[in-house]
Amino acid sequence: MLVHLSIHQFALVDHLELEIHSGMSVITGETGAGKSILLDALGLALGDRADADCVRQGADKAEIAATFTLNAQAAMWLQQRDIPADEDNIILRRVVSAEGRSRGYINGRPAAAGDMKELGQLLIEIHSQHAHQRLLQKDTARQLVDAFGGLQLQVSEVSLVWSEWQTLSKKLAALQEESAELKSQRQLLTYQVEELRELAPGETETTELESEQKRLANAENMLLNGQHAMAACYGDDTGELAASQLTQQAITRLGDIDDQHPLLNEARDLLSQAQIQLDEAGRSLQHYLELVDINPHRLQQVENRLSDLYRVARKHQIQPEQLYNYWQEQEEALAGLNLSDDDLAEMEQQAGALEQEYLQLASKLSEARRQSAARMDAEVEAHFEALALGRARFMTEFESVDITQGGRHGIDRISFTVQTNPGMPAGPLAKVASGGELARISLAIQVVTAAVSDVACLIFDEVDVGIGGGTAERVGRLLRSLGSDGQVLCVTHQPQVAAQANQHYQVSKISGDSATHTQLRKLNAKQRSEEIARMLGGVDITRQTLAHAEEMLALVR
Repeated sequence: MLVHLSIHQFALVDHLELEIHSGMSVITGETGAGKSILLDALGLALGDRADADCVRQGADKAEIAATFTLNAQAAMWLQQRDIPADEDNIILRRVVSAEGRSRGYINGRPAAAGDMKELGQLLIEIHSQHAHQRLLQKDTARQLVDAFGGLQLQVSEVSLVWSEWQTLSKKLAALQEESAELKSQRQLLTYQVEELRELAPGETETTELESEQKRLANAENMLLNGQHAMAACYGDDTGELAASQLTQQAITRLGDIDDQHPLLNEARDLLSQAQIQLDEAGRSLQHYLELVDINPHRLQQVENRLSDLYRVARKHQIQPEQLYNYWQEQEEALAGLNLSDDDLAEMEQQAGALEQEYLQLASKLSEARRQSAARMDAEVEAHFEALALGRARFMTEFESVDITQGGRHGIDRISFTVQTNPGMPAGPLAKVASGGELARISLAIQVVTAAVSDVACLIFDEVDVGIGGGTAERVGRLLRSLGSDGQVLCVTHQPQVAAQANQHYQVSKISGDSATHTQLRKLNAKQRSEEIARMLGGVDITRQTLAHAEEMLALVR
């Protein structure tokens, strides 16, 4: 329920604080006074599009805040988004700058306009004066029947299964109608992958083989040079003195010199270190030469393997080192294209199962809709007499379509027909009902659907346009009865409707020397009589119109 509306610097409104109670409340005022401004401001708080024109002239920003009581659906919505509830209330606030930028807040947290609109639909329903035009739109009848019967959950289930079925069916059709190009691509890819599988290149195999080939090819040369180097360190059977021997002779001769000169001692130390280094070099060379393997057979194997790797790499125009990664990529590509007959058959089975599930759910939904429509037709007709529609008949027509023509909303095409006069054929609303009749039929439907709504706050924006007299009074009674279980806010020009309200608010426009602004006030009993008298008789209120107004109010009390 809407409990408070705060408007600052919006359009012609300077500052307005509106407390709204349960029951039926009406807003009246002269044409152009600004009744629509209040609903526009509320719409902004509920996520409507904002622009700079809504900011009052001379102000830097407009701000609207709407406070609602918390219901179960809204509480769940907040919980799913981790937005804390402020005790038992929800506050939707919108700020619009003079430049047209807007910011939205839900309980003080920044929120997108789309989220505010989504939450607003759980808190309030707005029935506009142009709602009767919606009755002529394609999907309106289905939406109203579903809303009246509370079938939204069934519709969601049907929609979900339909989406899954369509997605799988499209995928299946694409695979079944696979192009020759795709088949050729698969054949080529299969050949390439089989060749790579047979070759089975290792991730680092090329680099390792190239190193091994280099060692094997140079084994003889490495062995010969290594032996010469070791002979230079240790000596051989040629009789030539080796480096270690010469170094040892130098050390011995320096040892025979009886002098401790620093330079001489330094030379002795360096020669001793050199002797040690030569010994270690010789031992390392000896170990290395023991590892050198002259293996022509292994060399041939390595060169043959490298030749295969190089050949396949050239064929695919890549570097040999890239063969392994290329092989893995081709395997993945083939797996993506390679759908077996068994897989296809399984997919066909799944699609068939989803089709049957959709048909079952859609059929159950169709039956539920027919039951809902029968109840709705009866309740709508029950209001026709009060709306001066006499003995008119209202009927919901169903056309069941083939499953292939069904959609996410089921297999029903639903439309409204009306018989305005007994003995005359029934026909579509657009062809049979006049503009005034269409407006009254729409009002009856709105009253009926609003009565089953889970939303506690209902707003009717001049839905009584085009009616008057006794019919307007009966409309007022209908709206008052709706407000008995919740909250109804009605903008009206009809005094008969206004007289039925529990609370009455008046909108007026005040023009000063430099500015014009709209104000709203709650009327007391005397002020209500005067306002209804104005609505009955115009600007000049006579004793007769005032008496008539007081009589209308007295009958309600």
